[in-house]
Amino acid sequence: MRKTIVLLSLILVTSITFGQNSTDELTSKFFKMYESNTDEAFDFIFGTNKWMGENKDGTEKVKFQLREYANLMGEYNGFEKLTDKSLGKSLKVSVYLVKYDRQPLRFIFKYYKSKDEWMLYNLKFDENIDDEFDEIMKYDYLNGN
Repeated sequence: MRKTIVLLSLILVTSITFGQNSTDELTSKFFKMYESNTDEAFDFIFGTNKWMGENKDGTEKVKFQLREYANLMGEYNGFEKLTDKSLGKSLKVSVYLVKYDRQPLRFIFKYYKSKDEWMLYNLKFDENIDDEFDEIMKYDYLNGN
């Protein structure tokens, strides 16, 4: 009987642990899918939030906008994480540099955990990484760095 309880406890703990995705796992899976099929990647990441997943018009618009950017930017060459910020235990923002032949795009993932699992609640992408870089340089210059 005791072995059964221990075994059931172990199974329960394992299933709870594997059921929770970290934001890094979600974003890594997104970019793995992004390499071969951007539409599937967006379907996956938007699918982490049932309200976003149900907004087909919005998701199709995002996919279309990205295809337009990609057509101008050339071939996709990978990604790198620029920064991660947590606000409390339930909000997290991750900023990524997405590399293309011509220039990079900036992706900003905003995640929220209302109960047990992380979900995307906002995703932005743009080519305005230069503006941010200029602000960082100005800040460093003004602070003597």
